[in-house]
Order: sequence, then structure tokens, then C-alpha cells
Amino acid sequence: MTEWYRRKTWTKIDDKEFFTKLGRARKDRRAQYLKIQAIELVATKKKELLIVAETLLNKMLAEYPDDNFNKGSAFHTLADIYKLNEDYNLAIDFYKQALDFEKIYPNVRTQAYLDYSELVVKINKSELFGELEKMLLERYSGLVFPIEKYKVNSILSILNSKKGQHEKAKQYADLAEQFATADTSGLRYHKYLGVVQERDNWLDILMLNK
Repeated sequence: MTEWYRRKTWTKIDDKEFFTKLGRARKDRRAQYLKIQAIELVATKKKELLIVAETLLNKMLAEYPDDNFNKGSAFHTLADIYKLNEDYNLAIDFYKQALDFEKIYPNVRTQAYLDYSELVVKINKSELFGELEKMLLERYSGLVFPIEKYKVNSILSILNSKKGQHEKAKQYADLAEQFATADTSGLRYHKYLGVVQERDNWLDILMLNK
């Protein structure tokens, strides 16, 4: 049976049941339940459920401002909502809020850096390219999974090509290809974790036409 905070629908009954159970939950868990429920609704990509998810996250941030464990993820998820709604400037603002929060609380990391990077490149936000490259290079040595390495190297290839650094761009493109086709993660106990299952066509096209 699905947990009460992982609903994929939001009827009047869902709303009533969720908030009844939330009111009975431990206070130190409520922010987490609001965040998880919002993430579940965002995963559906349905416009009407994105509105509900945004409301839940804003409630979480307003009522539990000191919950630093869930705050970065809330900013990240709000950014995802605005990206799905094609409000790209607002999405970028919230990805930046997530990233700024992670600088203060580095032990609570999300994938906001990667979603932010992809969006900046996808919408060709050229004024952000310099700081984007700097951020990716700072994180480069800490990348673990092939899918991250594939995406980061792809983006660095595109950024360098746009600067006219074509040799560097090719080096990154070759690395991106290497990690995209990796059969294993290279991790001893998680052999297939983070392996690329499906390539991002738009990213590959940008690399080919950079």
C-alpha cells in the first residue's frame, strides 16, 4: 500500500486525508512529508498537480523555516516546477537558491547543480556560461556516477566550443561518450548504480552541432 504522503492524485479526499495525517504526524517529520508529497506530484508532470506541489512546498518553507535538512530539496523541486511550466528565469532563480543553500549546508546535497546546468545550456543563457563552467570544474573531481560524468562532460564540451576552445571541447566530448557507454559504475558494491540508461538526445545534438 502506498504511503499517505506519496499520492499521485489530489482529489478533495486526498487533500483531506493528507492534512489529517500530517496533523497527527510528529512535528519534526512534517516538513519532510510535505516535501516528499510535492516531489511525488511533480513526477506526474500534470499542470494541476504542479500547482498543488508548489503550494505544499511554500507551506513547508513558511511553516518550517528552520528545517535545514529539507530546505535545499524544496528549492530544487520548486525550480523543477517552474522549469516544467517553462518559467525558466524563475526556475534558474530557485536552482541558484538551492545551490547557495548547499554552500552553507554542504552535507545536504541535491542534484540541483546538474538540472541548473542543463537548463542554462538548453535555453542558451550565455551570460551565465562563465560561472557555470567554474562551478562544474569545481565539482568535477567529486563526480561519482557515469550519468553525472556524461552530462557534465557534455556540458563542458558545449561551453568550450562556444568559447572557440575546440580542442578542449573535443576532449570533453570524448569523455562524455566514454561515460555514456560505460557498462558499470566502477563502484565495488554498486556495480550498475548511476549507469546511463537513456541518453539525453538534446544534449547529444548540442554537442554535435556546437
